[in-house]
Amino acid sequence: MNIGYVLGPAGSGKSHMTMALYNWINQVGYDVISLNLDPGVVRLPYAPDIDVRQFVNYEKIIDKYELGPNGGLIVAMDQVAIAMDEIMDEVKNFGAEYMIIDFPGQIETVAFRSSGSVIINELARNNQISGLFLLDPTLCYTASSFISVLLFGVSITYRLNTSMNYIISKSDILPPERLDRIHEWSENPDFLYQDLLDEKAILNAELSRRIADMVIFREELGKFPAISAEKNDNLEYAFGTLQRSWGSEDIFP
Repeated sequence: MNIGYVLGPAGSGKSHMTMALYNWINQVGYDVISLNLDPGVVRLPYAPDIDVRQFVNYEKIIDKYELGPNGGLIVAMDQVAIAMDEIMDEVKNFGAEYMIIDFPGQIETVAFRSSGSVIINELARNNQISGLFLLDPTLCYTASSFISVLLFGVSITYRLNTSMNYIISKSDILPPERLDRIHEWSENPDFLYQDLLDEKAILNAELSRRIADMVIFREELGKFPAISAEKNDNLEYAFGTLQRSWGSEDIFP
């Protein structure tokens, strides 16, 4: 099975991207299923084929252990890791070629705890797996904020030790000139470095230069396609990005 999982900061549009990508893959004729892996989500814009809330009860965990929302989600994700054998058995019952996974919005509960690695390793067993990290353009309005979000994504990639692809989400909400600037930052460290200096970033000049160079390791991070789940724009590029990571022969677009 080819598995794509969607990660990103809270509010970056993970659930809508999962829904849009699932619908697009289904419409072009591939056999695809969706998996919600967020035990604490209250409502979703789609009906997942498999829902982790069938296996882990977030509200009961909070009540039983007298935890707050974040503590409850940490324990819940630990229980998700324990339940992965059952979850994967249900996945296998579908016999689908593709699966798109919606991860929790509190991404640190997955990326920086051992349960995250357990979940990813179970998903990757006998499967091709790759991630989509959503760069929320509303969090990338300045050069320093762009670097901060991107470094967050890079740290998650390093922590989970799996293939990751970076895409700009919610591309429909930004003026074209702002989106063009983000593309310039992602393609040329000189633009990024100059804008860091212009905004008088708190980092010293030498460190800013090094970060700008590191961020634009194109061979490592790949290109940043701009995708709108709301308008279903450029979803073929998101799927094609995953296909390249899976090693597929027929690649969109």
